[in-house]
Amino acid sequence: MSDIQRAAVFGGGTAGRGVARVLAAAGIEVLLVESSREALDRALDALRDAMARDIGRWALTEAERDAQLARIEGTHGTTDLRGVQLVAEAIGENRREKTALLAELDGRADPEAFIFLNTSTISITELAAGLPLERQRRILGLHFLHPVSRTPLVELIRGQESSPGTVEAARRLAARLGKEVIEVAEYPGYITTRLTLVLINEAIQLVMEGVATRDAVDRAMRLRLGASHGPLALADEIGLDSVHRALESMWEGLGLPQFRPAPLLRRMVTEGWLGEKSGRGFYRYDSSGRRIPEPEDLARPGVALGSLEDDRRGE
Repeated sequence: MSDIQRAAVFGGGTAGRGVARVLAAAGIEVLLVESSREALDRALDALRDAMARDIGRWALTEAERDAQLARIEGTHGTTDLRGVQLVAEAIGENRREKTALLAELDGRADPEAFIFLNTSTISITELAAGLPLERQRRILGLHFLHPVSRTPLVELIRGQESSPGTVEAARRLAARLGKEVIEVAEYPGYITTRLTLVLINEAIQLVMEGVATRDAVDRAMRLRLGASHGPLALADEIGLDSVHRALESMWEGLGLPQFRPAPLLRRMVTEGWLGEKSGRGFYRYDSSGRRIPEPEDLARPGVALGSLEDDRRGE
């Protein structure tokens, strides 16, 4: 896979933008594909904002930013995939939408192109099942972890028909991107998503029950685990709607009570409090995705971000 020169990333959300960045950083020309012009503009704006934040914390130079952006071409709708050697799927965690995209890609992507799926809760084998066998052999799961540009790990998941050559190609690509591969069985959540979702869901439950403030929960877990993000800040960054969908999928697939979404999470998603992308989640954010400082008393136990109803009346 070291000879890959051109890739297409379908999905301009948090995961897709991250995958596009690491591919471009490795010298690969990238088509970032979204469903509409509006969605593409939002994705490209968010990509530039994320790079600006990385420059601000000395994690990226301006020269590196310019080089990466020069290799990323945004497009929307039906896309010419001739010459694309790798298709990376990073759309929402929705079985029907992923299946439809794979059927579309089977008719448009080169026969020799690899298709790597970024799902964490949906069976690779089931998604690929309706495709010709030769196409199924070139499909597998390559689960990038958030934040993609900074997490040195990917989970590799073989579908039932994934060929040894496809697995080797994925391993070589991961090495080129500076990622360590951990191969896991095709089972809902794999390692990282399964454990992370439980941590996030339980953290939300603690805040909802008034055991501690959101700040205390996040601070405790940062100090305990040595992580850069607490579970609530991480949920905001991933997107509370994405967290909710993943929990629902795990709850449906495994039936384990720890994956039943906390009522507070359901309520916030219903209200449109989705985290960084909506400007509000467990924390508040400006238009560039930077957190807006708030007094501690806005997150006191039992109030959990304030009453949604009281907050709306005060706006």
